[in-house]
Amino acid sequence: MADRIDIGIDGGGTGCRVALSVAGGPIVETRGGPANIVTDPAAAEAAIRLALTEALAARDLGFEALPQARICAGLAGGRLPGAADAFATRLPYLAYVVDDSVTALEGALEGADGTLASLGTGSFFIRKAGGVTRHIGGWGFRLGDEGSAAWAGRKALSLALRVADGRLPPDPLAEALIDACPPHPVLWAATASPGDFAQLVRIVMAHPESAMAARIHAAILKELTEGLTDLGHQPNAPLVLTGGLGEMLAPHLPEALTSGLRPALGRPLDGALRLARGLP
Repeated sequence: MADRIDIGIDGGGTGCRVALSVAGGPIVETRGGPANIVTDPAAAEAAIRLALTEALAARDLGFEALPQARICAGLAGGRLPGAADAFATRLPYLAYVVDDSVTALEGALEGADGTLASLGTGSFFIRKAGGVTRHIGGWGFRLGDEGSAAWAGRKALSLALRVADGRLPPDPLAEALIDACPPHPVLWAATASPGDFAQLVRIVMAHPESAMAARIHAAILKELTEGLTDLGHQPNAPLVLTGGLGEMLAPHLPEALTSGLRPALGRPLDGALRLARGLP
């Protein structure tokens, strides 16, 4: 019998990664380009193919080995109806495709029950309890991503314009934000990406004494608390905060949330490989 091959794949808008292990041995990791299966499935397919090819080659294997491999792919966009199945027709050996939030939770808690709140450029909340997994949010910058860095950056810039209109008291943060978005925030925002808005949070964090910054911080905490409540998260239950903004917020959470707070035990890629190893 051929040695067992386990493969985990983590794919999102900034890139993809592959972890491969043969017969439970050392893990090979490779990287590829962006892999959002909804916004650009063709690019996602090409990126994953390349990363897989490099991982297989590192173990003197080729694509002919994939039908016998156990593969779990956690891919951005996989939660949308039909998206995972549609993408699996492009790469039919990807028999187990899930949203990247699922592999993120698996990696962060190593399969145990608990909650993961991801506050990066975007946001999502996911919880596993008693064998049931529930996921909320993650609907993107246009329709959701509440509490995320992009959401907070947009809110900050909106408040800065209120200051400019005289609707709020003068604030050095408002001036700094407007200066960062030439020639005018409205024109800047017309072509800005979610990542561009997310970068504005760095300016907010650089003004800790600002009343505006305190207002934005309170708004983020409100969205985080509401998301966890809507998800059914219980006080003292395991909670992991990930994403750049989530990690910055962790030391400033109210006591009701810090009781169960813990660092992530692993990455989404680790979660994908762990789920692959659990396949029969």
